[in-house]
Amino acid sequence: MAPSLCIHTALISFVLFSTSTFAEEAQVPAMFVFGDSLVDPGNNNNLATLAKANYFPNGIDFPEGDTGRYCNGGTFADYLSNLLGLPIIPPYNNPEIKAHDMLQGVNFASAASGILDDTGRFYGELFSMDSQIQNFGRILGELGSVLENRTEDYIGSSFFLVSTGSNDYINNFLLPISQKTRLYTPESFAELVIHEYRRQLKELYDLGGRKFLIGGVGPLGCIPNQIGNNPNASEGTCIESTNILVLQFNTNLKVMLDDLNRSLRGSYFLFWDVYSNSMEIITNYSRYGFKYPLTACCGAGRSKGQIMCLPVLPLECQNRNDHIFWDPYHPTARFNSIVAEVAYNGTLQTTFPMNAMQLALL
Repeated sequence: MAPSLCIHTALISFVLFSTSTFAEEAQVPAMFVFGDSLVDPGNNNNLATLAKANYFPNGIDFPEGDTGRYCNGGTFADYLSNLLGLPIIPPYNNPEIKAHDMLQGVNFASAASGILDDTGRFYGELFSMDSQIQNFGRILGELGSVLENRTEDYIGSSFFLVSTGSNDYINNFLLPISQKTRLYTPESFAELVIHEYRRQLKELYDLGGRKFLIGGVGPLGCIPNQIGNNPNASEGTCIESTNILVLQFNTNLKVMLDDLNRSLRGSYFLFWDVYSNSMEIITNYSRYGFKYPLTACCGAGRSKGQIMCLPVLPLECQNRNDHIFWDPYHPTARFNSIVAEVAYNGTLQTTFPMNAMQLALL
């Protein structure tokens, strides 16, 4: 299965962004995106924050260049929108965006943000998950002026992608300066985050959302940042203790989503097991055409995970497709294209209880 998957994802990479719209083939009216830097298209560009990526070599393989994506090319959200037959979903925080630009969706994701409101605040300004939901509520009025009495059906038929939670660990609970480890056990912290997350997803439901793809947290113990900054870790080995924290969160998340599916009428909350999906590729990286599973393409220090990808650093990886990780925290476009297809087609059975394509076509 893996070789054919690689061939197909190479084709996706080639055709992605080749046209400005796919309206005639669109499987859903629109896609709305919420989350962190894994799917942020540049919403932090105009904020007073260190958490922004609108500089080279970010975007080196992206047609529009350094838009603010933490990637050499497209994010998971970009590839998924393509598979759904939609154009690239525009960022919310663009002063030039108008109501007609939002008709096929809006991306609200913000780098460094998390489920908890205090996550990532030491970087500067950001749109927390609560702020992103508030921003979605604001645009509903603008969309209503265009859609008139079709707004409810439009929102109910649209696709909601939510990918958050990573920063609540790496930029909150796991920070040396954080007080969270003194206040919470790993179990009680996971419960706290899930409690807040449930409320937020319920708010999106109350605003009209019905079709949700919810990404779990990936294996944070395998990102170059965690490996490079742990003096007890050997290069090429994931940090098991960090991954255990993630698995606790994901277990609670799946239970919570099952409960929402039972309690919220007409809702479809899909759990996407990002952890298992990512570990399959990391463990069997050569089968997927990668050469470097745990070393960043752009960065510096151990595993190139101790210093962020910056314009002053030499970009030594000429073939970005050899790497799973683009920088100390984020995957490459090629990795994003593979996991997008997996979530869409369900080829590795990591989306429950159905895949994204089935959800879109409901």
